[in-house]
Amino acid sequence: MVKSSNCRQLKNEINIVPLLDILLVLLLMFIATAPLMIQGIEVDLPDATTSKSVFNSNDTPIIIEVSRSGEYSVITGYNRMQQMREKQVVAEAQSQLRINPNKVFLIGGAHDVSYDEIIKALNMLRLAGVISVGLITKPT
Repeated sequence: MVKSSNCRQLKNEINIVPLLDILLVLLLMFIATAPLMIQGIEVDLPDATTSKSVFNSNDTPIIIEVSRSGEYSVITGYNRMQQMREKQVVAEAQSQLRINPNKVFLIGGAHDVSYDEIIKALNMLRLAGVISVGLITKPT
């Protein structure tokens, strides 16, 4: 019997092409889903052990209270404006700055308000042109 010389012989090499295909698909999946991952941390802000007054007794600050629902309350002296949206807060801050450009603004929120909401309030005041902003803490 004569063996055919056309028979294929088995190769003892590893075929890397399917492995690379799978790795590239996995890499593309991670690249596509990475921006969709929401990263955030809950911050439990500490109580203030020492505090410094940021305004004098003759000039009452404007207080911006932040709620979890994205609504704001603005307290000017004895006047309290509730359930205000971002544009309304910016407009009120600008009108208060026209009256007194050195007005001090304070931002406060409940213990369960996310840090993101406080940052939004800071950005709103920055857009309004406020240069002096403080955060309200609970003194111990």
